[in-house]
Amino acid sequence: MHARFVRHAYRPHSHPTWTVAVLEQGAARFSLEATQQRAAEGELFVLEPDAVHTGMAAVPEGWTYKVLYIEPEIVHEWAERDGSPPRAARWVVFRDIQLRGALERAHQTLVSEPAGSLGIEEAVLGAVAALRPHLRPGPPERGRTHAEHNAVRRARLHLCERWDRRVSLAELSQVAGLSRFELVRRFREQTDITPHAFQTNLRIAQARRLLSAGVSPAEVAAECGFADQPHLSRVFKRAVGVSPARYAAAQ
Repeated sequence: MHARFVRHAYRPHSHPTWTVAVLEQGAARFSLEATQQRAAEGELFVLEPDAVHTGMAAVPEGWTYKVLYIEPEIVHEWAERDGSPPRAARWVVFRDIQLRGALERAHQTLVSEPAGSLGIEEAVLGAVAALRPHLRPGPPERGRTHAEHNAVRRARLHLCERWDRRVSLAELSQVAGLSRFELVRRFREQTDITPHAFQTNLRIAQARRLLSAGVSPAEVAAECGFADQPHLSRVFKRAVGVSPARYAAAQ
């Protein structure tokens, strides 16, 4: 994604991919879990998959940036095929000339080369390789110290299975085995967002995939559980920063 924002402010949301961004002009500020971050011209920031964050201008002129979204499987396969999925390093915003150069080459190749070309794959893998100093080993699969509460895990799974359907809070609380009030509180504590926002993120992620594949916004709205195309447009623009039609045209 290549974008410039002045007044737009991202609400709390997440991506199923790694997010690797280069600030080209201006400055942005964003919350990430319990921290406040700021990135200025020439700096980069890296977010792990599913990291809940916001985003808004930190200066009057806004911010211009390029973002590369990388599927977790690519980073995991490159980092250590038989190990746990890697994590981001402790720092979020930083400067790295080599990584920035690799990202610029990847973005240039994505624009100039036909989709699916060998050149694109090599450029993206080069960016992943340059990302390595900013990764650390993930936790072992066994004995995790921050395992999700079973109730929230059940609620998340229920939403993942029914991301395109209407799910009431009463239904979700019954699945989780908690009162509605307790479910919302615990869900937010463990994921930083509400159940509704979690389901909306799932819908937006699928909408992006369908739009990239050439599916019309009207069809996307119907397939992703939105009331109609205007509803999709409002939610999509609030989350992504551009309308579905503009997003599809840029693919």
